[in-house]
Amino acid sequence: MKPHVFVIPLLALTALAGCFMSTEPRIAAGVLLADGPVAFCLPDEDPCQTGLPDGDGYLIQSEDEDEEDVRLRFEALTEVDGVVIYLSETELSDEADRAWTYLVARSAGETPDGLAQFDLMMPSCSDLPPEQGERFGIVHADAYSCTVTDLEGFRAYLIETYTDDFADPAWWADED
Repeated sequence: MKPHVFVIPLLALTALAGCFMSTEPRIAAGVLLADGPVAFCLPDEDPCQTGLPDGDGYLIQSEDEDEEDVRLRFEALTEVDGVVIYLSETELSDEADRAWTYLVARSAGETPDGLAQFDLMMPSCSDLPPEQGERFGIVHADAYSCTVTDLEGFRAYLIETYTDDFADPAWWADED
C-alpha cells in the first residue's frame, strides 16, 4: 500500500496530495514543545487533537481501534517575526508499511483548557520544479508525494520557499 493513502486521524485528509514524505525517519532527536500534553490544530479541523508526550515526541491516540496511533517529532526549523517554526516528522504505519510525512508547526497560544496549542500546516510539493527538487534533495515520488532524501536540503527548501508564508496568518488558516 502506498503511504500517501493511509487514513490519518490527526490530518483527517482524504489524500495527502502534494505531501513531503520519507521512507525512513530523518529527524535525529525530537524536542518537546511544552511541558505536558499539547493541542495540535489544523485549519478547518475541530476539535484540535491532543498529543501526549512520548519519548522525544508526541503520541495522538486513535479513537478508532482499526487505525494506528499517530507519532509526531519536532525540531526547530527557523524563527519568523519572533515565532519559532518547527519541522514535524509524523510516522505513518499500516501493518508492515511505514513512512514519515512532514508538516510545519508554530505556537498558537493556549486552548481554553490551558494546553499549549500549535497550528500545523502541510507544505505542498505539487508545484516543486524538478530542478529545484534536485537542488534540495527532494524527488517527485508520484502524483501525490515527494520523497525527502536530504533533511538539511529539505530544511533549506522550506526556509527559502515558505518564510513569507510562515509569517502570514492567512497561510496558517489555509485562507490564501
